[in-house]
This record gives sequence, C-alpha cells and structure tokens, in this order.
Amino acid sequence: MGSGHSSIVKKFIFAALLLLSVEKIWASDEKAVAPDTSSSLTMQAWDALKRNDYLLARQAASRCQTLYGTEAERMQKTLRALPMGDSAKKQWALNDVGTCTFILGKVAEAEKKPEAAAVAYQQVLTRYGFAQCWDPQGWYWQVAPAAQERLTAMALETP
Repeated sequence: MGSGHSSIVKKFIFAALLLLSVEKIWASDEKAVAPDTSSSLTMQAWDALKRNDYLLARQAASRCQTLYGTEAERMQKTLRALPMGDSAKKQWALNDVGTCTFILGKVAEAEKKPEAAAVAYQQVLTRYGFAQCWDPQGWYWQVAPAAQERLTAMALETP
C-alpha cells in the first residue's frame, strides 16, 4: 500500500470519528432536555419533591399548570362522575395538572407556607375535582380527597 492509500484511510477514520462525536453530542443534548409533556413534568415534580428540591418541584409543577391548565379545566367540565379504568387515562391533562397542583401544596407545606398550601389544595378541589394520580404500584388515587385531607390536617395543626 502506498502513502496515498494510507492518507485516504486516515481521512476516512477521522471522518468516522468526527461523525460519531457529533452523534454523541446530539444524543446527549436530547437526553438533557426532557420534553414538556404533562406526564414528564409531573414525574419531575414528584421526583424533585422526594429529593426536597422544592425549587425544581415548583418549577415543573407550575410549568405543567401553565402548559396544560386550560385543557385540564376543559376536561374537568366535561365530567359528571369520576372516570374509571381506561377512561381515567384519557383525562391526562386533568390528572397531571391536578396532581401538580397538589404537589405545589406539598411544596408550600414543606416550606412552612400554610397559606400558599391551602390555596393550592383549594384549587385542586374547585378546579380539578376529578383528577387522579397514577401510582407506580398500578392504580389511580383521587387527588381531591387527598387535598381535603391535607386541608383538614393543616386546620388541626393550627393553634
């Protein structure tokens, strides 16, 4: 093999490595920026709350409210009873926004802001009464009764 062939091989290897590097950068950028779906924002808010990262929890939950609140309220207005089974899944915006509003209440409680917590829990009751939260164990729980429980507990804790 002559030096011309060696030069072509080196250029090919360089081009291949450059392409792999660019693909790796693009892939890492896609992973770094989570999509702003209602479910991804809700999961981010829950995870941040569990880690006591209240700023991130509040940001994710508030973003979910901003992006999907109108759709959640529209879904709530169409319901006359709590959706069950597959019907519950179809209320995705209502479920996620209601859950994120509940999370905002939990964040406010953790930050010793009972007035803000009460406002969030009251919003769950008045705007998202049929919201349900998916539990990773395989079932939905109702957000409004949980919000009412927190309001009751907070009232009992107040001197």
